[in-house]
Amino acid sequence: MAQTGAFLWAYAFDQGLAAPITDQTLDDALASRDWVWTHYPLSDQRARLHLEQLQELPAAARDLILRAEQRVQIQFVGDWAFGVLPDFERDLDGRAVGVGRLLFAMSGRRLITARRQALCVVDEVRREAERGGVLASPAEAVIRLVERYVDLAETRLHAAAEALDRIEDRMLADAGELDGVKLGPLRRGLSRDHREYLGLRSALHRAMSPREAHTVAVLPGQLSRLAQEAEDLDRETGSLQERARLLHEELDTRITSATNRSMRALTVMSSLLIPPTLIVGAFGMNLSGIPFADDRAGFFAASALCLAVVGGAYWILRRMRIMP
Repeated sequence: MAQTGAFLWAYAFDQGLAAPITDQTLDDALASRDWVWTHYPLSDQRARLHLEQLQELPAAARDLILRAEQRVQIQFVGDWAFGVLPDFERDLDGRAVGVGRLLFAMSGRRLITARRQALCVVDEVRREAERGGVLASPAEAVIRLVERYVDLAETRLHAAAEALDRIEDRMLADAGELDGVKLGPLRRGLSRDHREYLGLRSALHRAMSPREAHTVAVLPGQLSRLAQEAEDLDRETGSLQERARLLHEELDTRITSATNRSMRALTVMSSLLIPPTLIVGAFGMNLSGIPFADDRAGFFAASALCLAVVGGAYWILRRMRIMP
């Protein structure tokens, strides 16, 4: 969708149904429709100027949005709720590629959202509303944003769990070499996601007992449910992290054991080959008096001596229980 004026897109809602509006029809929509949702790109200077001049927006909310705060949080002031919600950055194909932040401010009849990079969750909720999905109020839209984030997070956790299952099955089956098993990126992704879910959980719990008095009644009624969903995400991610850690330790143990077996085999081979190497080196000296120098069977005698020495070394290693 092409950008219109200062905002990237905007919708007016009547009875929960969305209709797109432009900057020219924004004032009329605010006066005649149930509520309005405007979305701003913070990378555009026109959007930043528009937000700076938006007098109805509380100063604390305006400052938080314009400085693109990264800490996930929900705050209240008067009849406004504002803060930062987690999201996923998306590429040109719409795939989630990293951690993102959606900044928002809402009152009873207005929802303002802003972001720096293209995001998955807010775009999916917008498309859902565009296709006829019902959003009765700004608070319901914010709740839908959190719920959709939880849905995408659960999908990512399911994919991570399947990846761990495949790695675990491969290790238990002893199928092939384990050097190609890539647990590092998976553990790094789980660690990053765990920080995100923990931040959302903490923000929702703090919002249930805000420091400032406010008159926002709809959103706090849903916070306990959303906090429970975030807590479930946090718990499941912690469980997957523990599984990944144990698999990593098992993988390290197996790789170390395989390395030790290889080193033991090399040590045994070296122990068996060092004595004949010394013998061959001694017979190879260009000096007079070398035994068997004038004997036509000298080569075979030296070879027999080498075999005898290797056999003796092998017997000694067996007696010392170094070789099986």
